[in-house]
Amino acid sequence: MCQGIPRPVLEVAPGRLRVAVDGDSRWMRAAEHLTREVQPGSYVIVYAGVAIEAVSRDEAEEQLRFLAELEAQFPDTEFPEASA
Repeated sequence: MCQGIPRPVLEVAPGRLRVAVDGDSRWMRAAEHLTREVQPGSYVIVYAGVAIEAVSRDEAEEQLRFLAELEAQFPDTEFPEASA
């Protein structure tokens, strides 16, 4: 299952955005209208390696809190089928 994740924008270039991903930075494809709409410090939703929409800082932080709380419900569980 794929899920759109809020990511902070670090750099804007034509057709792409550099965003922070788990302590690293990665370039993501983005529509031209999105690259004109956002700037470093903005947040975007990234889905399957593509920045698909801008979101407010408040909305991004709320989604990230929710995802952290959800992840905390499943502490380092091993799934045998994943290692097969």
